[in-house]
Amino acid sequence: MPHDHGFSRLTFSRHHSFRSVSNFLGGLFLLLWLFPSNALAGEVTLAWNPPSAEYGGFIIAYGTSSGSYTQTQDVGTQAIYTVTSLNPGQTYYFAVKAYDSARKNESPYSNQVSVTLSSVAARPAPPKNLQVY
Repeated sequence: MPHDHGFSRLTFSRHHSFRSVSNFLGGLFLLLWLFPSNALAGEVTLAWNPPSAEYGGFIIAYGTSSGSYTQTQDVGTQAIYTVTSLNPGQTYYFAVKAYDSARKNESPYSNQVSVTLSSVAARPAPPKNLQVY
């Protein structure tokens, strides 16, 4: 019987417990790094280790409550992505999951990471008494 490294093995049938699949993927998604690239612009760059098994792409999920992801972004096969249009001063929680090339099977989420973006710095007062000479 050939050894299958694809996501078709990652089903939640009675043959595979949720815990064993989570542990397996926990080892594959060794670490999800968080790089605040420009906190004042409301951007966060995420990078992660792809699973060793065949995969078709990744979905980043995020939200403002731990474990509650209200936004998702399919980022294809890239393992680094910058999430934009985030609100300064807000804390965001991120996780990533992989899907197979047919988009029929998805992994559980990776570990969760969070970042609190810096508040927008106070702007200087505008110049006064502008004149044309």
